[in-house]
Amino acid sequence: MDTLILRAKMLRKWRKWIPKVVETIKQLLPDAEIYIIGSIAREEAIAASDLDLLVISQKIPEKPLERAKLVATIEERAKLPLYHPVEFHLIKPKDKQAYLKRNPEHIKLS
Repeated sequence: MDTLILRAKMLRKWRKWIPKVVETIKQLLPDAEIYIIGSIAREEAIAASDLDLLVISQKIPEKPLERAKLVATIEERAKLPLYHPVEFHLIKPKDKQAYLKRNPEHIKLS
């Protein structure tokens, strides 16, 4: 099956698999606050949309390579397929208010 179709199907069922992603993030970053932002939160998602996941933690690495390794670890431990629709936004608590102000419609997961 085409990966775009698989991705779209996964996106439609995000409520089913997102708890495992949240659980994985909390294991790695116990202080994390996790929100869904973007088109999913606004209920405007289309088949090509991403699931924008905002992760706020004091333990977010500063270096881009370390952030990429963190995302890869989350993906692997949560058993996300290569075609998954999650777009991770990793920020420090100091940036939380500005980020949520730009995304007033959000869903708090943790």
